[in-house]
Amino acid sequence: MKNLFYLIFTFCIATVLFSSCGRDKVYQERKTFNENTWDRLGKGKTIEFKNIAIEDTSVVYDVYVTLRHTPYINERKVKFLMKIVYPQGIVRESVHTIELRDKDNKDWVGDAMGDMIDVEKRCRAFVSLPEKGNYTITITNLGTYSKTVGLMDMGIIVKKSNLKEYQNE
Repeated sequence: MKNLFYLIFTFCIATVLFSSCGRDKVYQERKTFNENTWDRLGKGKTIEFKNIAIEDTSVVYDVYVTLRHTPYINERKVKFLMKIVYPQGIVRESVHTIELRDKDNKDWVGDAMGDMIDVEKRCRAFVSLPEKGNYTITITNLGTYSKTVGLMDMGIIVKKSNLKEYQNE
């Protein structure tokens, strides 16, 4: 009985500690591509992440983009246009590129597990979101080919900026 109490107590403490690590994360979502293909032309070239609820306007945020791709992807990098649409309709645009291979073009960037490679990159840092409400982020394919083949999914993570992290850089 005593061992069971310690086991439950340890589990509760671990749960509290690990759940507090993600408290700065405001939003996370992934979109899966049909047949591992992201079109650059026509319908499907833009993916949309809606209802990003921002309540705290006193802090700044980082926007990360996540990719999951196969080793058979037809691009060396993923280039895209990111639009942040404010609740009142203001739009902020920026162009980003995520390299898929290291600078020597030998190894994959990110975490590889079998035929899946996961990449996470901070694309926007210290973003001010001054209005309370629901924001939308869209990502539009600016790739070299008419279709990016081998891209399984793409996602967005919005976190409160960690100012201490930038002071150490």
